[in-house]
Amino acid sequence: MVLFGSTFSHAVHKQAKQGDFRVQDDYGGTVKIYDATQNEIDFGLKVINACEELPIYSRVDIIEDNDGYLALAELEIFEPELWFRFHPESAGKLAKTIKKTYFS
Repeated sequence: MVLFGSTFSHAVHKQAKQGDFRVQDDYGGTVKIYDATQNEIDFGLKVINACEELPIYSRVDIIEDNDGYLALAELEIFEPELWFRFHPESAGKLAKTIKKTYFS
């Protein structure tokens, strides 16, 4: 999930090719737009709000654990892929977040 400040923007689903664990397209993985559930969004917001300082942008990567609960796989706050190509209007949302944070 991609968040700007504490606002959810959009999500993608990354999947490894059959028989592999790597999700990067260099290794045959695929990425597609994903309609995150409210439960997933709430989990992502809980993760980001646990940060001492709220990042301007972040990518909250989640998985389901062996018991079916959401778990944090990775919190990307330094140069994450934000998947603008799947959600072009999100670039404007990021710009507004930066403006609000630093220039208001």
